[in-house]
Amino acid sequence: MSFQIPHATDVEVDLRAVFRAIRRRFPLFILLALLVGAGVYALLSSMDPRYTAETTILIEPGESDLTRIDAANPQETATLLDEQGIASQVQLIRSRDIARAVIDELDLWTHAEFDPEQQSPSLLDGLLSRIGLGDDAAPLTSTEELVIDAFLASLAVGPIDRTRVISISFTSTDPQLAADAANAVARQYIAMQRSLRQESTEGATAWLQDEIATLSQRVQEAEAEVEAFRSSQDLYAIGPNAVTLAEQRMADIATALSAQTAARIEAEARAGQIRAQLDSGAALNVPEVLASPLIQSLRGQQATLRTQISEASATLLPGHPRLRELNAQVADLEEDIRDEAGRILASIEAEAELSRQREAELTTTLDTLKIEVARVNAATVELNALERVAAADSAFLELYLSRYREAIARLNTEYQPVNARVISAAAVPSEPVFPNKIPMTVGAMLLTIILAAAVALVRELASGRATRPAALLAPIPIVPGEVPVGARVRWSDDGDVRRMMPHDPHSAHGLAAQAERSLAAIAGQIRAKQAKRILITIAEGTSANGRPLAAVALARTLARLGARVLLVDLHRDDADRIAMGEAGGLPGIGELFLGEASFAQVIFRDRSSPAHFIPAGRQRPADLTEGDRLTSLLGALDHTYDHIVFDIDQELVPALGPGAGAAIVVTEVGAADPRTVRAYDAVTAASSADVMLLIADPLPAGAAA
Repeated sequence: MSFQIPHATDVEVDLRAVFRAIRRRFPLFILLALLVGAGVYALLSSMDPRYTAETTILIEPGESDLTRIDAANPQETATLLDEQGIASQVQLIRSRDIARAVIDELDLWTHAEFDPEQQSPSLLDGLLSRIGLGDDAAPLTSTEELVIDAFLASLAVGPIDRTRVISISFTSTDPQLAADAANAVARQYIAMQRSLRQESTEGATAWLQDEIATLSQRVQEAEAEVEAFRSSQDLYAIGPNAVTLAEQRMADIATALSAQTAARIEAEARAGQIRAQLDSGAALNVPEVLASPLIQSLRGQQATLRTQISEASATLLPGHPRLRELNAQVADLEEDIRDEAGRILASIEAEAELSRQREAELTTTLDTLKIEVARVNAATVELNALERVAAADSAFLELYLSRYREAIARLNTEYQPVNARVISAAAVPSEPVFPNKIPMTVGAMLLTIILAAAVALVRELASGRATRPAALLAPIPIVPGEVPVGARVRWSDDGDVRRMMPHDPHSAHGLAAQAERSLAAIAGQIRAKQAKRILITIAEGTSANGRPLAAVALARTLARLGARVLLVDLHRDDADRIAMGEAGGLPGIGELFLGEASFAQVIFRDRSSPAHFIPAGRQRPADLTEGDRLTSLLGALDHTYDHIVFDIDQELVPALGPGAGAAIVVTEVGAADPRTVRAYDAVTAASSADVMLLIADPLPAGAAA
């Protein structure tokens, strides 16, 4: 422990002597302030008062809904209303052309306020003129330019923040002139916009007129070329579907070919059926055969003979001449039927052959038409290209004609909308903006008093009357290592350490008062980063006198900063519970994990702070990280507390590290010790949070608890 004693020759400022000196001279300060105030007031009274009048203009599209062109470009409107567009309008208002027009309108060329020839030179200008450096020594600027410069110096133009309104202010010694000039600038600006619109419309009208004449000629030539090509290639369209003659003929031939093919196939099928029945000797049941009148007659005769045979068979034997005669007649009729069927077959085969010949002729014609249609299609492609060119020229012509009619109508009616309007005209100001005699006089008097007091203070200090020898101070202890906590800090461990020793072999000790103050800086960093979960783990090599209660100190510090803090003790020595003042045998995180206790039964209040804590508990689950139970419990606590401090062994770092917002590694064996490095690397590998290394001095052996 070291001490610092002030040197006996040190001096300090005697505030009483300072105040006495200022109080003694205060009447002089007042007198001096009154003299300065009178002089300032007289000087301000001799100055010509200046008045400022303001006109405001709103920048907006001026086109009416009744006259707006449908093809108006929205990008143009957006460009007008953006920040660069408003700034461009401000520069236009401040242009010398508008200034010259306003000066002409108000006849300010000979006004004494703006004409330099009518102004008396100042004292400085007179002195410069005497030595040949004045304005009259080398006149480089015309009187007209000087008047315009003086006018622009009195003109202030600027946009109003977060609006599309432009403020036009003019300052003059004549209040009426200030209002007239501000309003005249606004009028000239709007008149210039209208004039520019008029000139633009006239130029566009002349250009459109020339373009319309050129486009009209091009459209006529293009349409004539389309018709000539259509005539030369025989591309006339017919029918509601606008098909060419070749295409229509090919469609008709294709339809006829399909019909002939179907008729041939049908005839061949009927002929084949009849031939098969004749060859096999089966009954002829083909519709064409059955429909023949001759066959129907022969069938009727057969039926009559069969009836007679049936009647004769009842009385005559099968070999009777009468029965043989009747059977012979039936056989003759059957032969006649087959002969007639053969003739029908020949007729059908002739019909099929005729269909085959017609089909061949139609196929030949169709092939010829295909070649013609291919030629027509190729010509149609070229015709379509010519029609597109003619249609494009015609569309441009219609657009230009529409624009030309609108421009002519606008020129005839002299309606030229502008993109600005005056929303507040300038009124004649009644109060000058300069000089403000009373505030400026009072300010000068106060400044005089302050400067006089400062001069008096400097004189007293320089003379030594306002200083005195410094009194000897009591020894001031220097706390070793008392530095702001960053990534590392060494905690002092001296005789002022407050300790809590449990009654079991696993002991722990508290932190020195200096260390707790240093820990407040860490708590401030955690609060600034809004870290929800904070891990505190102890590196290997803790002294036999117990581990530092860093988690308890951090929880209490965060709680005193106004945060809702919960300490979860995952050690097995119950040191955190004893330090926070609760009896043994309490349920804790083990019972909560196993479902044997609720949150209300395991959360306790710290005896020394508003912090809450959950002890380790009586039950010791084999693996707290098994399943999703611990994750769901911590998720519920996240909704209730601002910070959750986990006092854990190194074996739980991989399980709780990924969800941590901050981590602290506490060691008593030094930063370069391999045990500290292993603990630091384990936390860094398991968590992406900021890791702070706290090096605590080990507790001396035999120190009092």
